[in-house]
Amino acid sequence: MNSESIDDIIHQNDIDLNLISIRELQSLVNKLADKFSVDFLRFEFGIPGLKSNPIGPSEEIKMLTENEMLPSTYPPFDGIPRLKNATVEFARQFLDIHVSPNNCIPTVGAMHGCFISLAISGRRKEVSDTILFIDPGFPVNKLQTQFLGLQNMSIDLWDYRGKSLGDKLEELFSTGKIGGLLWSSPNNPTWTCLTETELEMIGKLLTKHDVIGIEDSAYLGMDFRYDYSKPGQSPFQPTIAKFTENYFIIISSSKIFSYAGQRISVTISSESLMTRKYPYLKKYFNSKTILSAFIHGGIYPTTAGVPQTTQHALAAFFESACTGEFDFLDSLKVYKVRAKKAKEIFLKNGFTLAYPDDRGKPLGDGFYFTIQRGDLTSGELLYYLLQFGLAGIPLDITGSKKKGVRICISLVHQNQYPELDNRVKALNKFLTNLNK
Repeated sequence: MNSESIDDIIHQNDIDLNLISIRELQSLVNKLADKFSVDFLRFEFGIPGLKSNPIGPSEEIKMLTENEMLPSTYPPFDGIPRLKNATVEFARQFLDIHVSPNNCIPTVGAMHGCFISLAISGRRKEVSDTILFIDPGFPVNKLQTQFLGLQNMSIDLWDYRGKSLGDKLEELFSTGKIGGLLWSSPNNPTWTCLTETELEMIGKLLTKHDVIGIEDSAYLGMDFRYDYSKPGQSPFQPTIAKFTENYFIIISSSKIFSYAGQRISVTISSESLMTRKYPYLKKYFNSKTILSAFIHGGIYPTTAGVPQTTQHALAAFFESACTGEFDFLDSLKVYKVRAKKAKEIFLKNGFTLAYPDDRGKPLGDGFYFTIQRGDLTSGELLYYLLQFGLAGIPLDITGSKKKGVRICISLVHQNQYPELDNRVKALNKFLTNLNK
């Protein structure tokens, strides 16, 4: 594509490609696609690329058909009993943890669960108003802290693994300023995973310093180096809940059940944390107790509950997964195949992985990986990708210290890989000649 025309659109919209948001990038790519009549290969969206299993939609239709009063009935703020009980069983079968249904609370997607979890973590104590992020990560979570008026800090996972991660967390937690710690594992965008040893170390520090760990389990079980698909059988998805009572675990339907459009997830916590009282909470949530603050100070004033049909759908997904009727992780292994092929195409054409390994071990293949090219900045690499009909988000917006681009493989299908090969090969030739 003509670089001058791309420059014009970028300048007209006052865009900095190093810091462009995901939605701004979507808009830019749409404009470029229309102007040049090009079908972009779109790696910028972290959204499901699969159809949802009929279990969910069928359950919603069934509930609406069998209970004509359901649409006119407000949902309970803390969730319907069926979903709360199904969550308990799902946590037992796939995480090997035991929780109370009282402490399993549906939210309108994981973003909603994160929002309330961040708010509570940063408002328990006046001095502890900072959220620490293990980066790189999902950029919108920092926007949430900004919206909430909280402070945020981050450390790059590449710089701190194993003992060094523990030492750094001890240093930061000991200031008393950190109210919450947020991470995802598998990590968005690097696909690295915290080990059980690291989680144990983190858990002990969370307890020691009374910090809440917020475990974003959007990609639960999707580290395909291990088989987490058998309910009630080892290995289980590693979780912080094994090592501390100070946690919120957020399990979303979006990726693991490809149910993103229905906006449903659950937040799980321990009895110890949910019954704990913090006087400072009352200033913001009208309650000193965390459980009440979450439900009546968090759910009620934001969404006043979660639609009941979607709760039944998620309950049905959990129930069928627990009985073994629905092997949800098997249906997601296509992402592993796509990632492996896409990664091979970039690597054979002069690109390298910005995050090349997982504590010295090969990375798993899954939803994301990261690429870089020589000393190009994130924005420069994105600029050249756009010229060849490719799009991915700059690593700068994820909090990464590295330069590069996140590649999400969910929307690029098997029949598009020959075209991907052609475009990346042409881009490699262009960049090679550029440096001569």
